[in-house]
Amino acid sequence: MIKVIAQDFIKPECVEGYLAIVEELVAATNANDAGCIKYELCRNVNEPQRFFMLEEWENQESLDAHMNSAHFTTLIPKMAGMTTNPPVITILEKVY
Repeated sequence: MIKVIAQDFIKPECVEGYLAIVEELVAATNANDAGCIKYELCRNVNEPQRFFMLEEWENQESLDAHMNSAHFTTLIPKMAGMTTNPPVITILEKVY
């Protein structure tokens, strides 16, 4: 099992647009991506412009297919210019 934590730092004036894009991404991923166990967006309650995409995938191949999917390659570029910092992406492998 592969787990991913993708952290985004969004400009305050871009939050609404970001949420609209990610809502579409989450829906398309959960409906279409084989091997997706969990794909959800969470927000830091103390820093409302900091978002975390929490993902679980059956294996690396499933994650790779997601990252090459039409919805991912179409929607992710729409977020350009919305962030204050580069995203922080952590890929984890379940040990136990």
